[in-house]
Amino acid sequence: MNAPKIKNNVKGITLIVLFTLFSTAMAWAQRPSGEEMQRIQDAKIAIITNRLNLTPEQSTGFWPVYNEYSQKRREIHRAQRKIINDKKAEGKTDEQVLNNLKEVQELKQKELDLEKEYQNRFLKVISASQVIELYKAERTFNDMLIQRLKQRQGKPNE
Repeated sequence: MNAPKIKNNVKGITLIVLFTLFSTAMAWAQRPSGEEMQRIQDAKIAIITNRLNLTPEQSTGFWPVYNEYSQKRREIHRAQRKIINDKKAEGKTDEQVLNNLKEVQELKQKELDLEKEYQNRFLKVISASQVIELYKAERTFNDMLIQRLKQRQGKPNE
């Protein structure tokens, strides 16, 4: 592979990684205490339960699957952060950096595969409309969490 092609690939992939890193950094800017984490988790459960309008039967089947999905997704995100934080580009060749970025891409693919797998599992206990609402509720929750972190840091809402 020639050098200009590697540099263009690295630039494109770097933008993706930087966006992911920025999103992660915002979410982890200030790590909450155990009590705060419980409140955050309770708020997330409340938002999802409200948005999905789960019946008691659906709730019984949904939450164990969702909790498993969330745990696996967190593990993938941790692995991505580890690669990004532990394998900095300083002093490395473009090819070495590209290999690190490929590792991150592989994890992103793993996350996509996980989402596909769990979407099918969700559809066994909730409707397709509820799955869409789940994704919207997660986005709403994450946006609210980021806004709250910004407020805690004294930054104006953007």
